[in-house]
Amino acid sequence: MVFDGLILMVVGMLTVSLFLVLMVVLISGLSRIFKEHALGEEQRMLDDIEDKRKKKRAKDAKKTVSADSGFDVARMAAVISAAVTAHRQQQAG
Repeated sequence: MVFDGLILMVVGMLTVSLFLVLMVVLISGLSRIFKEHALGEEQRMLDDIEDKRKKKRAKDAKKTVSADSGFDVARMAAVISAAVTAHRQQQAG
């Protein structure tokens, strides 16, 4: 009875060990098979990230340009105000 239990334990441990070895072999084989595909996918992901960064930089650059154009708007308002003042002085005098 005890001997049968020991045999069952050894058979169970061997079964689990063989299953784990088979899994390691299959995963290693699949890793080698799909290595090129994985590298290509990784490169596409890196390219997408770089494109997003470029778009963000371009958007930030537009915001900087918009701030500069805000300066142009303030300058234009000052020019118009001076022109209106000069016109009113010319009309009055």
